[in-house]
Amino acid sequence: MKFRIILFLTAFLIGSVAYAQDNFSIPVDNWTYGVIQQLQNRGYLLDLSPGFKPYRRIDVAKALENLKAHAVMSEMPQADRWLARKLEEEFAPDLLMLDAKRSNPDTSFVGARFSEEVYANLAKGDYQTFKYASRTEFRPLLRSEFGFDIGSHLSLYTDATVNQTLKDDTLYTGFTKLGLDALHQQAYVRYSDPHFDFTFGRDYLSWGYGNNGTVLISTTPGALDLASLFVNTRVVKFNWFVAQLNQMPEFTPDTNNYGIYGPAPTVGKPDPLANRYLTGSRFEFNIGDKVYLGAYQAGVFGGPNAPIDLELINPLRLTYENEANGGKDVNAFLGADISVFWPKDFNFYGDLTIDDWQVDHKTIGDLKPNLYSFNLGMNAANALSGLGISGTDVNLQYTMVRNRVYNEYNWASFEKLMLRNYPIANPYGDNFWNVDLRLSHWLTYEWKVGIEAMHLEHGSQNFSGPYTMPWLTDPNITVATGYNEPFPYGTVQSTNLFSGSVLYQPGPKVYGQATLSYSQNHNYQYQPGLDKGVFSFLFTIYYNFATTIPFN
Repeated sequence: MKFRIILFLTAFLIGSVAYAQDNFSIPVDNWTYGVIQQLQNRGYLLDLSPGFKPYRRIDVAKALENLKAHAVMSEMPQADRWLARKLEEEFAPDLLMLDAKRSNPDTSFVGARFSEEVYANLAKGDYQTFKYASRTEFRPLLRSEFGFDIGSHLSLYTDATVNQTLKDDTLYTGFTKLGLDALHQQAYVRYSDPHFDFTFGRDYLSWGYGNNGTVLISTTPGALDLASLFVNTRVVKFNWFVAQLNQMPEFTPDTNNYGIYGPAPTVGKPDPLANRYLTGSRFEFNIGDKVYLGAYQAGVFGGPNAPIDLELINPLRLTYENEANGGKDVNAFLGADISVFWPKDFNFYGDLTIDDWQVDHKTIGDLKPNLYSFNLGMNAANALSGLGISGTDVNLQYTMVRNRVYNEYNWASFEKLMLRNYPIANPYGDNFWNVDLRLSHWLTYEWKVGIEAMHLEHGSQNFSGPYTMPWLTDPNITVATGYNEPFPYGTVQSTNLFSGSVLYQPGPKVYGQATLSYSQNHNYQYQPGLDKGVFSFLFTIYYNFATTIPFN
């Protein structure tokens, strides 16, 4: 507690002498991310790192200023101008703040931002990941946000969210009170300057690329309770963080829940709760706003009454080395990613995470399969420009996550890469592959249509279940015979999904969107031989009231 008070007072004193900069993170479900990505695929706004999210409002405003300074708007394709205009209208208060700063660089300023977001959702079927409404039901989301700037460096931000879509969420761990479900997503204090950012509290974090979660750190489970350092230069960007995850039982030999791979359990002793922590660091190198190269590491660690391990959270040490040679009990990950914006209107990206890789094959334990995940994707902007038509975008992505990636042995299951029962990486967890094709087209400034076709194969022996080790438990498997297993492993649910959507957005404060989907499933919910088609729809009306108030 003393540390938090000292941190707050220090940041307050440092930051109380300059102009407010609106350093608030943009919630990751905000519509602006899709527009920003479409503009990045066209070669604009690439001073916003495509591999680090969330973005701050002030950073988007600065990128828009840079766009207007270096691009001839009248020469841009019509749909590109529509997209830029949408962001200019949304970030108009932030652009005015930048203008005021240039006009009065020595002005002392304190300001606040209020926002009230309403999502009115009418849903049925598998309308979002983890969510299934058995009948047509109304599922509103109401988010009240408050941000307070003190000078150019210090920001405080919090929200209060009532989200009735959580009623349909099979992984939701919260409680229902007065018929309402809620999940507090953001509450943090942040110190920022042009090249340095320190955040303490609850905020979102995402690394790398992907249209439905990334392969290691993504926003699938919501926000993290973290301390995060971000260093930002034009060529090199660096992020380090340590986050506290929710507690989980540690299965030990003297508990009822111990798995089949250890000593016989004794009856009556409860599982001790383990403290859990996630730490990681990522470098990203920007080569001429054309190529972005990233390298990262991360690890999950903890135990009953375990404090934060200063050695494991050291960003200059390899977490994997600590696991392999330092005797540290940690589930470590290494990875790299790349995103290429070339030729014009094209973006190619890939991301690889290694959980465990067997180098030796001398003992039966070395027969453990290699654990890795990756995705490969392509974005094409203005795909019909040869016909004189702008505004058509295409995304094609392939993702593979091997069995047991992000998972951990039964007796150390608290080291799973999960938060509040959600995978921290891709929402499907592990033991799956899918290929996903998405097309969208802006008909006018207000109207956009889209279609999606996806094939998914997901095995039943996955992240949410026990950690199986057939190479150790099957007496017919030896070092001489080796071990191979099918992929995906277990009963495989095969899904073909087809979806269409229509968006109407007359301005930045309001939009309406309707999405209709049909999926044909084989071995539905991993029940062999059960074929089932599921029709789903989601209709959303969104409204946002936001205002920025200066206090001079």
